[in-house]
Amino acid sequence: MSRVASAKPYAWPYDGSLAADDVALVLIDMQTDFCGLGGYVAQMGYDVSLTRAPIEPLRSVLAAARAAGVRVIHTREGHRPSLADLPDNKRWRSMQAGAGIGDPGPCGRILVRGEPGWDIIPELYPLSAEDVVDKPGKGSFCATDLDLILRSRGIKRIILGGITTDVCVHTTMREANDRGYECLLLEDGCGATDAGNHAAAIKMVHMQHGVFGATATCDAVCAALDALPRVPDASALVRTTMTAGLKSSHAAGEVASAKPYPFAWRVGECALVMVDWQRDFCDDGGFGASLGNDVTSLRRAIPAASRVLAAARKAGMPVIHTLEAHAPDLSDCPPAKKARCPAIGEIVVGGIEGSRVLVAGEPGNALVPELAAAEGEVVIRKPGKGAFFGTDLHTRLESLGVKSLLFTGVTTEVCVQTTMREANDRGYECLLVEDATESYFPEFKAATLAMITAQNGIVGWTASAADVVAAMK
Repeated sequence: MSRVASAKPYAWPYDGSLAADDVALVLIDMQTDFCGLGGYVAQMGYDVSLTRAPIEPLRSVLAAARAAGVRVIHTREGHRPSLADLPDNKRWRSMQAGAGIGDPGPCGRILVRGEPGWDIIPELYPLSAEDVVDKPGKGSFCATDLDLILRSRGIKRIILGGITTDVCVHTTMREANDRGYECLLLEDGCGATDAGNHAAAIKMVHMQHGVFGATATCDAVCAALDALPRVPDASALVRTTMTAGLKSSHAAGEVASAKPYPFAWRVGECALVMVDWQRDFCDDGGFGASLGNDVTSLRRAIPAASRVLAAARKAGMPVIHTLEAHAPDLSDCPPAKKARCPAIGEIVVGGIEGSRVLVAGEPGNALVPELAAAEGEVVIRKPGKGAFFGTDLHTRLESLGVKSLLFTGVTTEVCVQTTMREANDRGYECLLVEDATESYFPEFKAATLAMITAQNGIVGWTASAADVVAAMK
């Protein structure tokens, strides 16, 4: 069993042995600007020997990871040549330190993408098959596709090294920990511009029995990596399945008649998402009706949605309901949205039981009785049209091991389609139940169904409720 037994404050990983296909080595910002002569750190007057100290230990870990077939990811902090992604306060702080980001320096414009100082040092330069994540901030997850890369490859654990310990490395470790990754910090594989900050950053990890994960020496990690089985071609390592975290075991299913081709899900990996079946949209006197829409068009889809919901419950499939809903003080309602739709937060004439429009907890914001959530089913309140924005839906689905999603809901072209597009970009396989979704405008529903299945299913699949229900049995 390969494990870093000497890691602190616990043997790492906490839940078993290492496997080459579920761990990644992330080397953070080993760039000339941070550890080279004439770079950003040197221009600020710091001793680059402190930031160069991790280079040799990291070379050993990098070689061991490559030999074991462990995925290696490099990051670079840097900004566009236009500096359009550089916050004003960040530029101001750098100027006070005597090295303004974007200004000319011995290694080119400081922290600007494409400049010599921005690139990774030769000693740790990426192989052609290794991913490089370019980030505009300190954390490696903000405004990057790092999380998508890790999830898509089934990575559950991250070994972190790089510079600086107390800034970019620690920010990334904190972000990763919040996203559920099990993290290990390389004590001598990272460095800071201040030795005290480096030591304090390591100690912070140890607190509360590993509040952010664990730490270990590069030698200890190399020993664990060396014990992993060798792979014939590390560049060919691809993992597309993830079995950890499954909370359900409903059967596999296949909708052979789905368009544009059959849709299938594996055991325990599918969930039903019921999008915005709320009274504000579906009932007489609700918000939708107050805009002059005929709500009977939406209600036509309720019987089919009810059949799909019942079948999912019987099969033991996870069910998630969403509601478009704002906080009572409308603090999460953008001014532009309020300007376009002044009724939000107001009580409309003839409305539902004096309900404020699209406000969480109001009668109109409840699910229609026919599709009310059962005990234990998740209800997601979202401030926008898509159910992934501003919510924990993605985290919940990942914790259940879900990879495929079935959708019902309203309206087809707005909240349902937006959520389905968000899910598609996050790697979920998506199917919209044709007769369990509706729009106030039939032509928009038809157009949405055509858009989803265009280009060989560019967003996903569609199928009838009858066929979806049959596949659940």
